[in-house]
Amino acid sequence: MQKTVVLMMAIMLVGKVMGVLRDRMQATFFGAETAEAIAFAQASMLPRSFFEIAFAAAFSASFIPVFNSYMETRGKREAFELASLFISVVIVATVAVTVVAVAFSGPILVASLGGGDFPPGTIELGTRLLRAMFPLMVLSGVAFSFTGVVQSLGEFRVPAAMSIVSNGIILVYYFFFIERFGVYGLVVAFLLGWAAQGLIQAPILVKHQFRFRFRLDFKDPGLRQVGTLTLPVFAAAAVVPFNLMVNVRAAAGLYGGEFGVNAMQFAHGLYAIVGGILAMSVANVIFPKLSRQAAGEDAEGFGLVANGAVQVLVFFLVPLSVGMAMLAQPLVELVLGGGLFGERAVEITALALRGFAPGILGYGLIMILTRVCYAKMDGRTPVIAAAVAILANFGLSFALVGNMYIAGPALANAVGSSLGAAVLLVALTRKGVLRWRMEALLKLAAVVALAALMAVAVRFSVGWVDEAHLILQVAVPGVVGAGVYLTTGFVLLRRAWWRAVS
Repeated sequence: MQKTVVLMMAIMLVGKVMGVLRDRMQATFFGAETAEAIAFAQASMLPRSFFEIAFAAAFSASFIPVFNSYMETRGKREAFELASLFISVVIVATVAVTVVAVAFSGPILVASLGGGDFPPGTIELGTRLLRAMFPLMVLSGVAFSFTGVVQSLGEFRVPAAMSIVSNGIILVYYFFFIERFGVYGLVVAFLLGWAAQGLIQAPILVKHQFRFRFRLDFKDPGLRQVGTLTLPVFAAAAVVPFNLMVNVRAAAGLYGGEFGVNAMQFAHGLYAIVGGILAMSVANVIFPKLSRQAAGEDAEGFGLVANGAVQVLVFFLVPLSVGMAMLAQPLVELVLGGGLFGERAVEITALALRGFAPGILGYGLIMILTRVCYAKMDGRTPVIAAAVAILANFGLSFALVGNMYIAGPALANAVGSSLGAAVLLVALTRKGVLRWRMEALLKLAAVVALAALMAVAVRFSVGWVDEAHLILQVAVPGVVGAGVYLTTGFVLLRRAWWRAVS
């Protein structure tokens, strides 16, 4: 399993780097405060947020446990019949929501932006772009449905490469067509990119003899079993997209309405990349396995996988959080600076990124621990954790924005994620899934000490490259900090943490 996780991380890293380059191109061509920049940022975010709140959870959380249970107890044929039924329902549901969303695109955009003195034409352009982008939900629905089946069949490389394909199409547009077709052509490129995410998985389904057959049968027992998890999963899945929409709403009116929207979204994008590559790689690999273990009543194996995943996240995400906070300014300037994305935009985005940074561990733990719960068909615990995270983020975003400006909503997001993760940790510990033996507690204490030592090393090495190129301003402290952390970690811990997820 370690090799699979590492391979997925490598593939996803390439896709994420391409995503960063995509964001840089967007910042370069449109800046952060122009009407096109603000309009396109919202038009591209809202459909994905709607999709993640309303549908994405059903693929990863509701469907995969039931599908794997069918594979374990009833065989591939019945599992594939369930998959066809589920994909059919997803198509109908996403089309219906898309139609309604397109009809109300204007009010949706205005509500998401709130007040603010935006550049002339922002609302009108944003509404047109949003109408064109909402069909992205249907394309994403099909792609994520395929992903659930493909990963359950033990195929992980192609789903991990989905972002490489979609970002590749968008980057080709930026390099060759942006000056000719502008922001409207960019919408088409996004839609083509998301359509390609589903198409690249089709050959794998054909190889495994999956044949899609459109059908609707709402009385099917498997679909009803999926449905028992769907509503609580919807609530839990809303944490990340809903919290980001709240953060954007709280920051939209800052700085005269010119920087808040894009700075918040770009900062969250970098934060999600750093925290998400490892967490998503581990989650995608262990979730089908956890579902099969739960179906086979392998409690011991289930607990070992869950505990191992938590240990891996703690070991790697704590130092990443520290490094991101300390290197936010040069990192943002390296990734996004240039063109229309000027010094002021870099400064504000870096401020937001520092606010997000403390929440990386909570972000990753929520991604893993909700799947632990769903594998055991437990939807109640993630809902409680989601409610805590959303309420904390909502209250703090508007409470902190007045004194902390854009860092306030970002920090509120971090606090919300951390509290949601804490709820999941406590609940799973009480249920006996997570076990905190003395060895594990000593490791946690060692991670905190190592992260503090790393911070000293980063702080000391920053002075070496103050006047150097931006790449060196990020790379040198990063390499020094990682070297100190990993070297001392090897000496103190004396065993490979990856062994925990074997």
